[in-house]
Amino acid sequence: MNKQRSIALVLYGETGSSRDALTDEKYKKLAEALIEAGFTVETVLYHDAVADELEDKLAEFSAVLVWVNPIEKGNNRARLDGLLVNISEKGVFVSTHPDTILKIGTKKVLYTSRDMDWGGDTEMYTDFSDFEKRFLVSLNSSSIRVLKQYRGESGNGVYKVRLADSAGEKLKVTHAPSPHDEQILSKGEFLEKFSPYFNNDGLLINQKWADGLINVVVRCYLTGTKVSGFGYQESNALCPVSRDPDSKVRPTSGRFYFSEHCGLFQDLREIMENKWIPQLQEIHSLTDERMPLLWDIDLFINEVNSKNTESKYTLCEINVSCVSPFPPSCITHLVAALLSCI
Repeated sequence: MNKQRSIALVLYGETGSSRDALTDEKYKKLAEALIEAGFTVETVLYHDAVADELEDKLAEFSAVLVWVNPIEKGNNRARLDGLLVNISEKGVFVSTHPDTILKIGTKKVLYTSRDMDWGGDTEMYTDFSDFEKRFLVSLNSSSIRVLKQYRGESGNGVYKVRLADSAGEKLKVTHAPSPHDEQILSKGEFLEKFSPYFNNDGLLINQKWADGLINVVVRCYLTGTKVSGFGYQESNALCPVSRDPDSKVRPTSGRFYFSEHCGLFQDLREIMENKWIPQLQEIHSLTDERMPLLWDIDLFINEVNSKNTESKYTLCEINVSCVSPFPPSCITHLVAALLSCI
């Protein structure tokens, strides 16, 4: 293997899994483009049981591109991230360094960037006693709050919380993966439900409900500091679904992809590259070289026809650990970035 031109595409896979990035619909076009550019590409399947033996193997590649969720089959990325730090120190290019993930790839970024244009009324609780003291009080300032766990994926650990009675003794709780299964809990039951989220240095982020949820979610994909594509989806798991054609609530829709040149999103591209990304880097002390190879920023549109881009969007989340699928337009940018840095 020519190390100067070798790339490992790392996917999660148990022993015996047949997953292959060269044939998987999410990754095969990227793999083909990398091969066409002269790279040797190999799929490497990761799970914690093989972490030790994979470290030596991955250290032989010039670049390692990783698609493993923060929470995968009940496990976290602690062992994988430690492995990636080790091979990075040996000179291997890692698609996103774990230190960068901890800075901008967890829900904590909603709090650290709350003073940016896209931020707002956001609280962070790093221990249960603080959560117990302050969360219920936050319902006095806005009747609906959204709680988000430190690291997660696919809406896991994201909750819509509101009061269930005028006395404030019960709360309605909706979990994003199961939006039709709303729970009504007493204060004691509510606190008991959320106390485990503080285990193992966990935390909870508390955001004011964003009215822009009823509009759409725009996903801005980036390669390093430059926008490389967009996604658009008229749905959100915590937003009620309506079939009434006159309702402001959009029914669930598919996700649509656009290139970075799409005229619908040029206001967002301009402010992202020229203002918001530099601000995010300054807040978190991130150089251009430490920015992720592929990441995305999800935003709600507060006012669909607003010409004021600075107030038009609210941050939903930033995804860094496992960004897939992604717009076809990202592929050219990814290949160019790898050719430049390897």
